[in-house]
Order: sequence, then structure tokens, then C-alpha cells
Amino acid sequence: MAYTGSTAAILSNYAEVLKTFYLPAIQEQLNHGTVLSDIIEINEKDVAGKNATINMHYGRNKGTGARADGGALPDADYQKYKTAVVPCKYNYGRVTFSGPTIAATRDEKGSYARVIDNEITGVVRDLQQEINRQYWGCGYGILGRWRTTVGTTSYTLQKLYRGNTVGGDSFGSTFGAKYLAENAGAVAVVLSAYSSGWVMTVDDTDMAVSAIVESNDYDTITVTNPDVTEAAGTFYARPASLVTDNAGVAGAARLEMMGLRGIVTDEDLDEIACDDGTSVGLKTNDPLQGLAVGTYTWFKANVDKHSSGRYAGQRALTLNLMQKMFDKVETKAGKDYGPDMILTTRPLRREYLSLMQADRRNVNTMKLDGGWTALEYNGIPLMVDDDAIDGEMYFLTSKDLQLYRMSDYDWMDKDNSILARISGYDAYEAVLFLYAELGCTRRNSQGVLVDLAYDA
Repeated sequence: MAYTGSTAAILSNYAEVLKTFYLPAIQEQLNHGTVLSDIIEINEKDVAGKNATINMHYGRNKGTGARADGGALPDADYQKYKTAVVPCKYNYGRVTFSGPTIAATRDEKGSYARVIDNEITGVVRDLQQEINRQYWGCGYGILGRWRTTVGTTSYTLQKLYRGNTVGGDSFGSTFGAKYLAENAGAVAVVLSAYSSGWVMTVDDTDMAVSAIVESNDYDTITVTNPDVTEAAGTFYARPASLVTDNAGVAGAARLEMMGLRGIVTDEDLDEIACDDGTSVGLKTNDPLQGLAVGTYTWFKANVDKHSSGRYAGQRALTLNLMQKMFDKVETKAGKDYGPDMILTTRPLRREYLSLMQADRRNVNTMKLDGGWTALEYNGIPLMVDDDAIDGEMYFLTSKDLQLYRMSDYDWMDKDNSILARISGYDAYEAVLFLYAELGCTRRNSQGVLVDLAYDA
């Protein structure tokens, strides 16, 4: 039987369901599905072209002061502003439907909704998890860090907060293989030696992770295509989410959205991502929003680290440490402006509860908009996020964090069809996209406690 007019009608029905039924639900779920996506303000008015522009106020008018009777007036001065650029990043979710599946549902008007439900809800869930992971990263897509090679197809990944067998500890050294789902694949990122200019090379072979074995100290992955020489500083990224750093342009290598690890810090982004325990930095320096911390010393967050340096040791969480960080952020942000929330991990939430119980203090709970429940600290919510970074507690002024959005979640339909035929196959695809980037208008109104120990 040849499907002509009826087939066209069926495709239109699919498109209608995707656009009018699924799209609003997708936008609602993705924009409110995690703590960070729910609290961060959306900004579309400051986005022009592919970038957002932020005018940041960093200095006051110095033309003030007391003078003697008849004395010279203060020299005129001005408010200090610096323009920062936030380039949008592009995220996608792609689903396919076979021709026979579409044809099989042609007679029941509502059946196509049920048939595609699994695929649509699945890709929404997966994209939501991917975006939330990016909200906690630094743009380089770090999924894990190499520890040692066991065999020709076996590698161990760092999992301890400290104690990497080879090289130094850095961001991603606590991930183990939690972001390398079996058969999801990963591309290894290899950093060249410091003497050759710190060029980051992304191996283009999908390692094809086929098995993961977890342990307390490290995770072991088995790969199908070990086409890479592992070395200190190597980390793993999603295929095609990172490109070789040979363009000589800051940020050219990273394709993922910015996250809290890249914003709430006192370092440039390349120093966070590229670390072999001895030297840091790419051939081209990569500062957040184009403002290097060495030049713009005011563009730093408040970081309280171990006395020996970040990742160099651990210390117990104390109420005094928490209050000191709260006070630092409040001093910079302004009373009753920030911080307005604390985000951390479940183990550190347990540590906080233990401290309060030991001090015989009651801990109140708070019910927030969106249905979120939190513990109370100094009148602000203390909450857990599944992707929060091990051993760290973030004191955020959320009003100074914004999602600069070129486009909300939507389907690709510029050719007037949400479902596009896949050339050479009896199949159709739909592509969901988001064009946006997380930016910060005031970095010094954010803070983080790091190197915190806890009872496992």
C-alpha cells in the first residue's frame, strides 16, 4: 500500500503534537526541572546577535570628601564600568522515528502521542540532566579524570577528593565514572607537555565505554577503542563537545555552557580545566567573559580554601567557616541582597545538620516557589543539587546570575516541518535546541567553601 496523502496528514499530526502539546510541557519542565534552572533569571533583552553584553559596575566616583572652608573642591571623577561579552552556547536533543512506526499509528488519532511519548520524554530527561551538569562545570565538558592505565582497554578514573596516583587533583577528580554511562562513549582530551606550549588536543576517536566497575577509591572503565595515550592532565569529554585548542582564540575550545565552577572562583577557566599537578593554562588564556583575573582583580569570587591550597588538603566543615563566608558575600553584595541561597551536596548537608544538633540548635525547613524544600541558614535556603561538586558549599547571590538566552527550548522547523526525513532511510527526526549561556553580572557577590571533609 502506498502512503501518499494520508502519510502527509500523519506527519502533520506528529508535528502538531510536538509543537502544541509537547513543546510547552518541555519548556516548563526544562526551565523549572532543577534548582538552578528554577532560580536563575532569564535575560533575553541584552542578547544581540550571538552574544550578550553586560555592563558591570566595579568602581565608585572618587570625587567626594570633606574640605576646609574655602578649600578646593574634590577633583571630579566618574562611576567605573566594564563591558563583558557572554557568547551563547548551543545545546541539542535529537530523536528519530521510523516510517513503519508512523504508518502503524495512522488510524488512531491519539496513538501517535503515545508512540512518541517515550522518545520525547526520554530526550527531555537526558537534555535536562546534561544542562544541569553544565550548570556546575566550567565550559570544558569535563566528565572525569584519568588515574592510571590497567590494561590495553582498561583505565581507572579519579574518585577520591585527594589522592590521584599520577598528577595533581583538580576539577573532575571526584567524578569517577558517574558521567560515563555504559555505552555512552567518551573522547579523551590530551594535554601536551608544558614545554611545547600547552596545546590541548582532543582525540577524535570515540572510546566507546562498554563497562564500568565502581569502587570506593576509583572507578574502572573498559573501552572498545583505546586510541589515546593517557597521561597526567588527561580528562574525558562528550564526543564533539570540545575541540582542539589551535585557534588562538580564548574559549574557542569549549562548546558547553558555563557553570558555577567557572563563575564562583578566583581563577581563569583554562586554569580550572587544564591541570597536570605541576602547571596550568592553555596556549591561549581563557578568562570568564573576557576578563582575566590577573588584570581585573575585582572580577573574582570569594573562595575559602585549605591553607595548603585548593585540592591540597581537607578540613572539617564548621559553623564558623559558614558564617565567615556568609559575611564575606554579604559585605560585597549588600545586606538583604545576598547571599540568598546555599547549594551543596548531601554529605555536606548531613555535616551541617550534625553541627546544628551538636550545638543543640533547631534547624527550620523552608518551602520555596516551585515546590522545593530547603533547610534554613540565616534566613536563606540551604539546598542540595545532584550535580553539586564534592567537598564544596556555594553561597550564591542568584540575582547576579542570569541565563542569557537567544532562544528558549524549541524545535527546529525553519523548513516548515518539525519532522524532517533522514536522507537514505525510512525514518524521520526531530531536533530540540536551546541557545543560551549562563553569565554573571557581579562575581564578587558569590562565594564558595572548598576542601571540606565529611563522613562518607
